[in-house]
Amino acid sequence: MRPIGLQLYTLRKPFAADPMGTLERIREVGYDAVEFAAPLDSDFDALAARLRDIGLDCPSAHVGLGDMAERPDAVLSMARALGCRYLVMPFVMPDQRDWSAVIDKLGAFAVRARAEGLRVAYHHHDFEFEAVDGVRPFDRLTAETDPDLVDFELDVYWLGKAGEDPAAMIEKMAGRVKLIHLKDMAEDGGMADVGTGTYDFSALIRAADSAGAEHYFVEHDFPPAPYWPSVETSLSHLRTLG
Repeated sequence: MRPIGLQLYTLRKPFAADPMGTLERIREVGYDAVEFAAPLDSDFDALAARLRDIGLDCPSAHVGLGDMAERPDAVLSMARALGCRYLVMPFVMPDQRDWSAVIDKLGAFAVRARAEGLRVAYHHHDFEFEAVDGVRPFDRLTAETDPDLVDFELDVYWLGKAGEDPAAMIEKMAGRVKLIHLKDMAEDGGMADVGTGTYDFSALIRAADSAGAEHYFVEHDFPPAPYWPSVETSLSHLRTLG
């Protein structure tokens, strides 16, 4: 059975209130891994010890561009503690969208990360598919970053929201897509729990497997309180796919 992880941003409120208890419940629900999204001043040694105790993997973590550029030692220390293999840049704030600078900073940090045995990836939303001066930022990111240094974490919801065919984009990015965010799209275009919307996840996962994806994470940016039914529903559907 394929390992399935959970992006902790989905449970950011429960995690902020009770980090250890949240990790334990994630494992009890049946997830195999988590993708961290936590402040760099967290006690990562203690969190890593709990992950080991309960058998929860942490292959990747989301890290802001500012932290990559200004606090690389703290980022790398977190990755070593948690046992990450990937560090993912998750979002570019509107005032940071100088794409030449983004590409340069991402590449510079990726060199540092590679020296530590780590890979760097970029996670998109939909704004990267809106042309700036006639060129889509996503196309610049794929063309101007070094494939030996920078991979991609494709988000199937945001691909659809941007007007892309998620399976086709995954296939196009074969070799560079290493991580996948699994979230469904409702009929009205909003986010939905996996299996409750319009996407064919069997087809998406087949495409991702063929493209060389290594890690799959459920995510819902705005799950309704009490949050846990959302992550349980998504995992239950994915387990039916084998």
